[in-house]
Amino acid sequence: MVLNLLLKLIAAIEIFGGSWGLVIMTYRMTHVLDNLKFVIFLSVYLIPFILSIIAGVLLWKNKAAGLNLSLVVQLLQIPYFALNGLYYSYISGLLLGIRISFLEGMKNFNFNFTLGGYCQVQTGLPPTITAFGINIFAVIVFVFLFSCKLKRE
Repeated sequence: MVLNLLLKLIAAIEIFGGSWGLVIMTYRMTHVLDNLKFVIFLSVYLIPFILSIIAGVLLWKNKAAGLNLSLVVQLLQIPYFALNGLYYSYISGLLLGIRISFLEGMKNFNFNFTLGGYCQVQTGLPPTITAFGINIFAVIVFVFLFSCKLKRE
């Protein structure tokens, strides 16, 4: 009973995060992009949110495919980083993160909390910006889902 309730909660978070991300990214897309950028934007930024919604719906329906897809969605949310001019961050639902950043010889630790949907893959940052973060919530959910998968097999 508790297991099913937790799975439904995770499903609801994935559906919420995916929906939020779709709305935000679609809004941004309609204001700044031409046709070629539109196709690239769709493939990079909208697909993860669509996958999150599909994973959440299938998980809600207690389908094995939902569990597998949710594992992928959570795995994609675990790291966020800036390294050698590349930045990556994907959140679909909840970010409870810890990050260390290095800038101009200084080391900073940050805790992050975000609810919603967000995806950014960016190049061209100054190579002197380096940061590594871990979404603790995604790690916990991934471990929980993986243990559920092992129990089912």
